[in-house]
Amino acid sequence: MSVGSVAATDDGAVAAASVPADITIRLVRTEEYQRAGEVTAQAYLSSYGKLSDEYVASLRDVASRVRGGDVWVAVEPSGEVLGTVWIARPNRPLAEVARPGETDFRQLAVAPAARGRGIGEALTRHVIDLARERGSHRIVMNSGPEMTGAHALYAKLGFERLPEREGAWEVQPGRWIELYTFGYDLAPEPADTPPAERAWTLETVPWDDPRAEALRSEMDGEIAPRYADRLAHAAPVAEEAQRAFAVDPGTIVATVLAVDESGAAVGHAALRDLVHDGTRDLEVKRVFVKPRARGTGVSRALMSELERIAQDRGAGRLILQTGDRQHDAVVLYERIGYRPIPIFEPYKAFPFSQCFAKELAPSE
Repeated sequence: MSVGSVAATDDGAVAAASVPADITIRLVRTEEYQRAGEVTAQAYLSSYGKLSDEYVASLRDVASRVRGGDVWVAVEPSGEVLGTVWIARPNRPLAEVARPGETDFRQLAVAPAARGRGIGEALTRHVIDLARERGSHRIVMNSGPEMTGAHALYAKLGFERLPEREGAWEVQPGRWIELYTFGYDLAPEPADTPPAERAWTLETVPWDDPRAEALRSEMDGEIAPRYADRLAHAAPVAEEAQRAFAVDPGTIVATVLAVDESGAAVGHAALRDLVHDGTRDLEVKRVFVKPRARGTGVSRALMSELERIAQDRGAGRLILQTGDRQHDAVVLYERIGYRPIPIFEPYKAFPFSQCFAKELAPSE
């Protein structure tokens, strides 16, 4: 089995009833890494024969997987993880099988005890929904010839074989495996594939610009549910959360939008003047990019513009806060030079916060 292949789903998924309404599919939480990894490994080990120790270790290593893509889990109300799937982030393929404009996924897995409940189908349909939302024209994945249960599920949902992409893959030095490739078309393939990185138009606008407000509302709808359980158990919830995460418009010194070629605002970022520990810093706030524009350089463009503004204002560094469930944000910040720092006010009441800083060169 290839490290890049789709994992074991339940052989009975094709005939399974729909997933119970109380099953939730969401991004894996930091504290669930170990359990999600065990579910993935158990699914493979119970369905397939000889797997290398290195490969099984990679199945368990959810922390590494979320640095390269998004791990989604199917969970019961009790929090029990029933299945997992690893999905590429927009315009950031997991494997070479994917081409520009496509979404690929790997390691679809269902806990042995949960097979026959339609979990594999629900996770696959979730991949389809995400790909459609981000504007992908096709979904692709590799699969080993022995994964007959998964193949039946894909056929039921409308996936087709892509023989032109199939062949032997060297999954470890000297170890080759013949892999099938499956695709699910969502739209006609574009005549001209858009470049992965684009030049975006950046606009500095008032905080209450309607486009900015709409993007912040969309961000809240995506991010807030990830932390609802955490805030529900924090005390005092209302007062501390309002103080930590609400934004006083009077403290905002810049709001920047990224606008695409059609004139639509697809990205938002802002700078807040924040005083803490006797040192005046500028804090990065509310960085958000619409799903269809992610992976195309919008976030980097917004962050670069914030750094330019901060330098012009004489700031020696930028600081920011993000939650430990925003894996893609952490990866971005680390790649562009931000380093972890201790939690600063007003986030100390929320230990799931992660804080970063980047030293800025003096403006020339």
